[in-house]
Amino acid sequence: MPSSSFCKEGQMPRVLLLLAILLILGASSLFATDWTVLVYMAADNDLSSFAVEDILQMESAVQAENLKLVVQVDLPVYGATRYLIKRNQSPGIGSTVLQELGTIDSGDPNQLKDFIRWGFARYPSQHKMLIIWSHADSWYKNPKYIAPDLDTGNVIGVANGELSSALSAGPKLDILLFDACSMQSIEIVHTLRHYADIIVGSADQVPVQGFPYSEIVPILAGDPELLAAKLPKLYTDSYLPGSANNPSMYHYTTTCSAVKTDLADDFYQTFRDFSRALRPVAGELEDIREELFEMNSGNADVDLQQFLTRIDEAGLVDCAPVLTILQEMILASSYTLSWPETDLCSLALWYPDIRYNLDAAWKTYMKMEFGKTGWLSLVNLALGGDKTPPASPELISQYAHFGKLYLRLKAPVDVDSLYYHLESGDLSLDVFPKAYAEEFELSFAFADDGSYSIYAIDQANNVSLPLTREYSYDPPQYALSIYPNPIRDLRNAFLQWYGGESKSESLSLNLYNIKGQKLINHHFDAPSQSPGMLKLDLVPGFDKLAQGIYLLELNSGGKKMRKKLTILY
Repeated sequence: MPSSSFCKEGQMPRVLLLLAILLILGASSLFATDWTVLVYMAADNDLSSFAVEDILQMESAVQAENLKLVVQVDLPVYGATRYLIKRNQSPGIGSTVLQELGTIDSGDPNQLKDFIRWGFARYPSQHKMLIIWSHADSWYKNPKYIAPDLDTGNVIGVANGELSSALSAGPKLDILLFDACSMQSIEIVHTLRHYADIIVGSADQVPVQGFPYSEIVPILAGDPELLAAKLPKLYTDSYLPGSANNPSMYHYTTTCSAVKTDLADDFYQTFRDFSRALRPVAGELEDIREELFEMNSGNADVDLQQFLTRIDEAGLVDCAPVLTILQEMILASSYTLSWPETDLCSLALWYPDIRYNLDAAWKTYMKMEFGKTGWLSLVNLALGGDKTPPASPELISQYAHFGKLYLRLKAPVDVDSLYYHLESGDLSLDVFPKAYAEEFELSFAFADDGSYSIYAIDQANNVSLPLTREYSYDPPQYALSIYPNPIRDLRNAFLQWYGGESKSESLSLNLYNIKGQKLINHHFDAPSQSPGMLKLDLVPGFDKLAQGIYLLELNSGGKKMRKKLTILY
């Protein structure tokens, strides 16, 4: 026995050592690479020559030891090729060709989705980064959006969910970098918050040379936040006068930021409250708007931090809650201008300065979840409001039950949160769904044939054309329902019935088990309204019932109605 005990104790360290070695080997196999960086170059357009130059820049750089840098480039005439980037200083692309894809549509989100799936499956790693390289123009511009393919005319949309769908195909990214114009906005960051921990990009236009890959490739290693924090300044410095991307003395306007997405939902909630708080002073916003740094090809974007800071300085509302969250989100920011600006964070907010710009794009904006902050309603008010009524609601379904008409409706899309007014005979009813709800329900009692009209009303009291429908009255017969059935929580269970045309001053409820034994006999006064309703936790003895199947009988004016019920509590 002592010998046996000694043997087990002596083997234990060896077993633990063996397990540790296996775990280390397994981890090294799973994370064979520290970083996998995929570059999706949609260059089947007028940027093709710059795509080749950027690949050559990648090849010229010394790579970190545990980096896999994979490029898919789509070029006119040549089609698409996937490369594993290797150091090469000879003329022409010298990296390893992984696949020749032939003619593809790089403006199809499914192509991006396929590249993400393939790339991260072939090269598993601890950290993951995706670079989307192409033309772009934020979420709203046609025909660009992002990644246009001139052969097909297709682009990957942002507001319509195409980019989100493509990114959802792969693992969550440590870093998503847009080497494309005007993609660094709060609207896009919020839209893509579930797909990347950090988003890097420019809030303004990006020169055709793009990001400086000869300087970026060598630092693709280590901690994601430390890496991402270096990228904005590397980008803006590469366009300073006399730099490699700008050998002239001309001053480029550049912006770049690295934004953490973990607080995007908190920012959304706080910005919604901020937008609501500003409504009483909306008339004072236009003077502030005129002084803000403008970005994007249409000068419709402003710097988010500068806007909030100016509001705070004007004392219109307390901006501390929203500014605090924003500043925690900004991991790094950099910009180069030929004139002085202050308080920039290089993250854009869409703030159209004239009604034409608002009217041209608000329907697209409202497709994004950020549209439900009420921000555009505030902008609309700041621009003087409008006299355009909302669209009419649309009927999804209509049915009658126990003398009530139940309607389910599709709400019209509008910059304002809407409420609804119903008229039916002598009935007049206002309905206030959740702000920006896509659908809503309402119901009303009726006892004859008739019709109803429903109007949508916006914040300026503009009224839509009515949605009008007719309904017919079919006198309900004796009916009994139990909800929910089975009953799992007696507190939420109720009985509902309709007793036809008969009138009775009192009702009786009997409950039988499956053997036919009466367990409950309860008498109560008939309700004045129809249909009637009774909460079952008010019936003496119901809370003592065991799990099982029962028969409930309701006697109303001599008419007996029966229903089976199951108890699971």
